[in-house]
Amino acid sequence: MYRSRALVVPQHALFLFVLLLPSPSFAQTLNNGRSVMISVGTPAVDAKNSKSLAIELHDPNGSKLDKLAIVTVYKFSGQTVGSRATSGSEAIFGDLGAGSYFVDVEALGYEKTRVQTDVVSESPQQVLVVTLKVDTSGALSVIAPDGRMLSPKAEKETSKGLEELRANKFDDSIKHFEAAQHLAPTHPYLAYVLGLVYEKKNDNLTARKYWDRAIQLDPKHVASLLACANSFLQQGDAVSARKYLDRAIEIAPNSWRAHSLLASVLLQQKSYADAVTHAERAMELGKDQNHASALILGQALAGQRLNEQAIAAFQSYLAGNPPASLAEAAQKMIERLKNSARDADGLGSSSSEMSLSRGASAVGDSLTDLPLTATAVHWFPPSVDEALPQVEAGISCSLDDVLAKASANVREFPAVVDRFTATETLLHEDISDAGFIIHTDNISFNYLASVRELQNKYLDVEEYRNGSMGTDMFPSRVASTGLPAIVLIFHPLLISDFEMNCEGLSRINGRFAWQVHVRQRGDKMSRIRVYRLNGKVIPIFLKGRAWIDANNFQVVRLETDLREPYPEVRLLAEHLVLEYGPVQFKTRNEQLWLPSSADYYRISSNRRIHRRHSFTDYVLFSVEDRQQIGEPPKDKTTPGLPPESNSSE
Repeated sequence: MYRSRALVVPQHALFLFVLLLPSPSFAQTLNNGRSVMISVGTPAVDAKNSKSLAIELHDPNGSKLDKLAIVTVYKFSGQTVGSRATSGSEAIFGDLGAGSYFVDVEALGYEKTRVQTDVVSESPQQVLVVTLKVDTSGALSVIAPDGRMLSPKAEKETSKGLEELRANKFDDSIKHFEAAQHLAPTHPYLAYVLGLVYEKKNDNLTARKYWDRAIQLDPKHVASLLACANSFLQQGDAVSARKYLDRAIEIAPNSWRAHSLLASVLLQQKSYADAVTHAERAMELGKDQNHASALILGQALAGQRLNEQAIAAFQSYLAGNPPASLAEAAQKMIERLKNSARDADGLGSSSSEMSLSRGASAVGDSLTDLPLTATAVHWFPPSVDEALPQVEAGISCSLDDVLAKASANVREFPAVVDRFTATETLLHEDISDAGFIIHTDNISFNYLASVRELQNKYLDVEEYRNGSMGTDMFPSRVASTGLPAIVLIFHPLLISDFEMNCEGLSRINGRFAWQVHVRQRGDKMSRIRVYRLNGKVIPIFLKGRAWIDANNFQVVRLETDLREPYPEVRLLAEHLVLEYGPVQFKTRNEQLWLPSSADYYRISSNRRIHRRHSFTDYVLFSVEDRQQIGEPPKDKTTPGLPPESNSSE
């Protein structure tokens, strides 16, 4: 993976699953409808273990498998004994007890294989050798936004459907999504996006039908649960909305969206104390990106006649610079609360003015139109801390080993590469307060990145688009720069700036990957990103999650969020999703892992945007080629310092 250098990101710089094994049964078969057991040689006996089973994996040519594999053992009755990741080419299960067992083996590039074997009481340890068969189907190689894999054909139809949806060509979008659904009828994401299309067509009944379908396919599909809840809430059906929200919070207890929506429902139901609890929890989880929950909190507190606290909540809401009409309504509520002390029949006892269920107040009537409530769920992804992606049960992770190998890959890049070029295409979308696309731009750049480790042990990344480091070419006066640098969090010079935790073994893009949560430490200055505003340097701290290939220890996917909002630069929320893949440079016989795409989501006090950067046609220049390519023209820079930019918002 490429290395990079200490990067300070510009002010508007946008840096930029588990497939659960089915319960086994005797009728389950694999490999062309037949259960296959391959046992080579006579079982070995080792007196140091009591009734243990060692599964040794071989590739088709008879050599020991050199890739990580997952081995799961089941009792003949179907009860799971446990799962192990192979160490070398072997997985050992101890204290099984005599009896019949099924063994399932999964490894990247090979067919899933099941064998049946018997553990006998006379043998303290038995060795079962399983020879795997190469998977030539090529199926399930693309991952959908919710983490489940799609076939290439289904992914192509899905991409076309999303393009038509962005262009507001709803009927054409439906045709492509339905074609994808025909290819992948059990995929919940396709049902979910079909629901979004029908919602945009104002056909809420059909939209909920598809969301319910997604929930049937995946009872833990939080996005569909929230979408259904929001739809019912918009129609004033708090009872139906609550059924979905109770399930969503059980699945994703750290989702501020779920808590905020549930607070709205409880407010409609006049359950003011519970509404306060969930509104406060939503504010705690969502931080400053969730000012709308302060509006809910204010109304719930007023419903309890806690006027002073309610005024403070409304003032907190106003601090988020809401739309003028809503700010005016909230200010009127504050004045009424202040005057209610002189009026025995004031606002504190008039629930009709404070409750969404009655809809009498301007604030209550406008709640569902607020930014970052309900409909915003459809475009801004959950933060990395809202829900923990599933990992393989029972598979332990050695954090030190994973980080050492990933860090070595990142550090290797500057030793091989001086710079590389690519064609970069940028899809820019402006998002309305309600969470819908209101404007799009499509731009293409000639992209060049230079990566160097300076002698003073700093990392330096320079980026040029169309030969310039300027930012004027970006839409909405917001520059997206620094994409190659995010992976530098794993560089030896920067890795100590982050707290890291290995959450387990996951699957992504058909690969086994170690899932690592990262969070910048508060006791160190941010060296991965800063903003510069009016001569003031503002460090930006990140948190995120990385998926590191369990075989080659390259970073496959990386998601980041702000560790906290930065209202001083009007930056309330960001979410970045970077996908990496191998790029083969034929002329130099080099394979490097580089960004293939980056999705960037941003919420500031006066703007909401989504961008998708795609990179193709990579060309590699090594250190030896430096004299052959010349230096591109540079804008104003300071030698040895990372790029910077000024806010133009």
